[in-house]
Parts: sequence; C-alpha cells; structure tokens
Amino acid sequence: MGKFVISLLLLILTAGCHSLKVSMSKPEPLPWIEPPESPVKVAIVLGGGGTKGLAHLGVLYELEQVGIYPDLIIGCSSGGIIGALYADDPHVKRLHPLLVELKKSDFIDFSFFASKYGLVKGASLRKFLKKELSATTFKELKIPLVVVATDLKTGALVELGGGELIPALEATSAVPGYFRPVKYLGRYLVDGGVANPIPVEVAKKFHPQIIIAVDVGEDLSSEDPLHFFGIARRGVSISHRRLSEYVTRSADVVIRMRFHDLGMFSDAHNQEIYDHGRRKARELMPKIERIIDQRLSSPENEGFPSWMMIE
Repeated sequence: MGKFVISLLLLILTAGCHSLKVSMSKPEPLPWIEPPESPVKVAIVLGGGGTKGLAHLGVLYELEQVGIYPDLIIGCSSGGIIGALYADDPHVKRLHPLLVELKKSDFIDFSFFASKYGLVKGASLRKFLKKELSATTFKELKIPLVVVATDLKTGALVELGGGELIPALEATSAVPGYFRPVKYLGRYLVDGGVANPIPVEVAKKFHPQIIIAVDVGEDLSSEDPLHFFGIARRGVSISHRRLSEYVTRSADVVIRMRFHDLGMFSDAHNQEIYDHGRRKARELMPKIERIIDQRLSSPENEGFPSWMMIE
C-alpha cells in the first residue's frame, strides 16, 4: 500500500510537461495602496500560522476590552485572512462563533488530483471568503489593511492593499506545497510568510506611533526526528523561528504564542488557540497600556479611530 501511494504521488508530481513558467512572468503595476485618512496611532501586525491564526482573534478581543482599536492592520497568511474579516466588520463577538466553530473542510479541499503544484483546490477558501466578507475591495474595508505575499520568481515581498480583496487573500495564504501559486497581475505569488512571516517593516512605512506584532508560530517540536524528513522539517522550523524573531525586533510590543505540535490546519483545538491568544495578550496588556499612555496622551490623540465614526 505504501509503495502504491508513493508511486501515485510521483505520477501526479511528474505528469505532463507543462511548467509554471515562473521565469517568464511579466509583472504589471500593483494597485495603489491609499494611505489611511488619519495618522496611524496603533498598527497591528498579524503573522501567519494556519489555524493557529485564531489566536489573533483572542488578541483583538483583549485589545477591544481595554478600548484599544487598530488604525491599520498588516496581515500575512492566516493573519491576513483574520485581519480582513476584522477590518470588514470590527467586532470580535461576531467573528468568534464563525471562526472558532470552523472545520478544516470548510476552507481546505485536499485532492491528490488538484494540481501538481498544490494539493488544495482552493475553491472552499474562495467560497468562504465570498460568503463572509461584505467588502470586495480593500477600499471598502472599515479599517485599512495591507496583506503580503511572496513573488515566486524574485523572492520579493509583495504588498497588496488596493484593488480586489479576495485574490490578494488567496495569494497571502497560498502555502507552498499545499496551495498552488496564485497568478496575479503577471506574478506567481505564494504565502507571504516565505519572505516575511510577521511584516513589521511594512507597518513602519505608515509611520504608526505604536506597532503591536502578533507571532502565532510554533516553538520547536518536542518530538525527536525519526527520519530524514523529520530532520528537514526541524531545519525549516528553526529557520522560521529565527526569522520571526528577527523581523519583529523593531515592533514596540511582540505578543508571541507558545504553541507546540498543533500542525498547520488542525481544527481540534480552535477554542484553546483562541483562549491562548487572549491569555498572552492579557500578560502584555500592562506594557501595551503604558506605551499608549506615554505616546498617545496628548489631546489630539484622544478619541476613537476614524472607522468607528462611520456607524
């Protein structure tokens, strides 16, 4: 049986002579990212991590409880999707039942025959986003949002914050090996976490007074490697962990989770992941409030963010 599965995988991966033509891609100009109408006080950067991104929702809930609302959201992968849902309708109480009760099958449609470039067809994710998002463009969101993807040809980080929303969300979450690359404006794009899993550098371009970064990546596995795949996986995990620590070094506050062995798309611990995000946010709330008191205490900084005045 094992030999049959391996043979089937090899057949799928090598079938046909069609290549992705990444080297021949011809980039077109990306949609203009309009700067926020008001100066950015608080920017929150939501990193990638599959279903562990539910911890972002817990962080946003705790911030809401003390009256802290972002003026700008920067998202990567699952952080981009959570960020878009929140920017579309900034109320965690609405999103909590929707996302915590979500099953893997609601947004992941695995198929050995999906594509030799990815084992997920992507139709379920697209259907979910179309159903749950009122906005169809970035401009229609209530909170400014920028998501990041990785250009498969150049390796560059691509910032998407204008134009159509769903193609950008598909690109930022196109995990290599799972989702096929997303062709967008002459580029083949994959998960933004390949280049920068927690893109604080993007937030800094908008000159926010405070940057809160949320890292939902896992700590190194507690399991000993059993074979060369295990060694390779651990090597990738070490690189990702070091990169995450490096790219968040200039954030004012880093809320870092401590997950172990949850996997990329597990749906067995959704509530626990959400609760973990709340707990980690509460631990750092005194620091967050102290920084806010120091930097946002002037009269011109008082009041709610501009998007709250819409309703």
